[in-house]
Parts: sequence; structure tokens; C-alpha cells
Amino acid sequence: MLDIYPNRKACNTYILFNDSKKGILVDPGLNNENRLIEHIKKLDVEIVAILITHAHYDHIGALKDVLNLFPNAITFINEDEVELLGNSKSNLSRFRDDGFTDILEYIPSKLVALSDNEEFVVEGYKIKMIKTPFHTQGSACFYIENENMLFSGDTLFYSAIGRTDLPTGSPRTIESSLKKLLKLPMETKVYPGHAISTTLEREAKYNPYLRNI
Repeated sequence: MLDIYPNRKACNTYILFNDSKKGILVDPGLNNENRLIEHIKKLDVEIVAILITHAHYDHIGALKDVLNLFPNAITFINEDEVELLGNSKSNLSRFRDDGFTDILEYIPSKLVALSDNEEFVVEGYKIKMIKTPFHTQGSACFYIENENMLFSGDTLFYSAIGRTDLPTGSPRTIESSLKKLLKLPMETKVYPGHAISTTLEREAKYNPYLRNI
């Protein structure tokens, strides 16, 4: 089952869990007024893994809170993005303007730094990390083939893509990153970091950034 926790001040947080109520959390956004943690508790799901698409503060703000609740959970992130977890300038936590007050310089002890196209298995879900750098140097998408899902972070949105004018962003790698996604099955469901979900087929047809590749 997939639970979507939309947060108007941060990213969409996704929780994928099985019948045993053990789950994977994608992008622990902000935990304003402890709402995200309370939401997880209401689901009665044990978080065993956290996937981080990139380390901007609105995608990692609740990381420490989630790990305080589930200290045995393993955090997965692209190897080129690890340094942003501990750099409050690059992860933008020093420059927030939405009431968030924490300076984020936290790197989990149980962390797996993944290389491009590396695969791993969590609770029966076979997951591939696809490196798609341009929004940040280590931005990535997580593809779960047996669930037909792509968690695209701020790489791919409904009719749009992520910006490149923030620290470590690069417009030069947009096309090469998006080409990787076009190799996936067109029926793949896309769950982005912000706004509504879509499909790869829909984006290939109507998203100008993919349509013109």
C-alpha cells in the first residue's frame, strides 16, 4: 500500500508498506507541529528504510525525527548527495523562509551511499537508484519495478522538471538525466517530490522537457 502525505510547506512524503506493516519512507519533509510523526504513528507502520531523492531541507527536515522514532531504519541516498546532508548552506536550511528554524547538518549513522543504478531489496521490494543530477549534484530517482513506481523527487514533475539555479545544480546534465527515465516502461507511475502524481507515458507526450529530447 502507498500512503501519500502532502505537505504544503515541504515535499510529498511517501510511505510504501506491506501486509506486515513494515514500510519504506521516501523523503521525510518538514515535521511542523509534529504532524508528520503523528501521521506515521496513525498508520501504525514501522519504518525500516528511508529513501532520500536529494538533500534539500524541505526533503530532509524530519529525517532526524523519523530516525529518533525508528533508530534501526537504514537511510539510502546517492553517494554524491551525502555531503549535502551535513552542509546547511548547500541543503538550504540556512536560507529557509517558511518558519523552519533548524540548521540541518545531520548524517545518519546507518546510511547507505548508493552508486548509479545500484539495486537493493527492502521488505521484498527490489529498488533501483537512478542518478539524475541537475537539480542537485546527487539528485536521484528510486524505481521499484515490481510495483511499477518511480519516486522522482525534484527531477520530474507533472509537466515540469526541477530547477537548476540552487547550490550544486547544473543545467548541463538535464538531458542526460531525463534520458535515463525514458528507458523505463511508459506505464510507470511517477510520484514526484511536489504536486500531483503522473505517468511516464503522460510526461513523454506532454512534458516539454521530455518531449523535446
